Amino acid sequence: MKTITRHLRLIKMFFSFRMSNQMIYRASFWTAFFVDVSLFLIHLAVFQTLFFNVDSINGWSKYQMVFFVGTFTLIDGLEMWLYFFGVTSIPMKIREGKLDIYLTKPVNTLFWLTFENMDIGSAFICIPGIIMIVTASINLGIRITLWKILGYILLLMLMLVLLYSLMLIIRSLSFFFIKTGALDELEGELISISFRVPGVVFRGITKLILYVLLPYALIATIPTQFFTDVLSGDMWLLVLGVVTAFVLLSRWIWRMGLKRYGSASS
Repeated sequence: MKTITRHLRLIKMFFSFRMSNQMIYRASFWTAFFVDVSLFLIHLAVFQTLFFNVDSINGWSKYQMVFFVGTFTLIDGLEMWLYFFGVTSIPMKIREGKLDIYLTKPVNTLFWLTFENMDIGSAFICIPGIIMIVTASINLGIRITLWKILGYILLLMLMLVLLYSLMLIIRSLSFFFIKTGALDELEGELISISFRVPGVVFRGITKLILYVLLPYALIATIPTQFFTDVLSGDMWLLVLGVVTAFVLLSRWIWRMGLKRYGSASS
């Protein structure tokens, strides 16, 4: 209990520090916000253009796709706000030896690295995502129940954990390899595809890869599928299994990397 309380206090401290820092540099704050909103509008324009020519995508109607885009936008805003900039800074800290500073702190190193660079401005991108989700729900005539809301929130949390684990695995490889730029590019392409094309369109080996081996296609598709359609018990088991596997894998690679880092600096 004391550990949880301490970590919550740390998150509050990080939040306060980052808010103060970003208010000092307001131009940077609003520039980042402008870029995020611009990317969202570009994506929305592409989506609208697509549905000028088709009525559905593999059985998903226009407003299911609106819900999908809203879910992607919400997840993107949350991960950019909470941990994106912290996790992406890990390779630089490893290469420059700055990780030593974090290892000496009386708190979990990974926790500190993850949340120290929260980006408050990115939280605003969640607003258009929520608007799209609400709009799609109304147009689809979805009966909103407590189970729907709680299940959707649970899946959002699981997808945020999965995305975090995938990001951490790639950045932890900096313990073992000098350059990981190619992996960063691969990650960017996979996210670009999976957050713009719903997983329901994939079949065969492609679906196996993007649902299990590199499960980026789960991230926006599964919460949408649950809320707007039906998510079978088998899919729930798949999601829980994949998330658990990648959490364990990311932690194992991180711990192995720390051992390597310690021996290299000694």
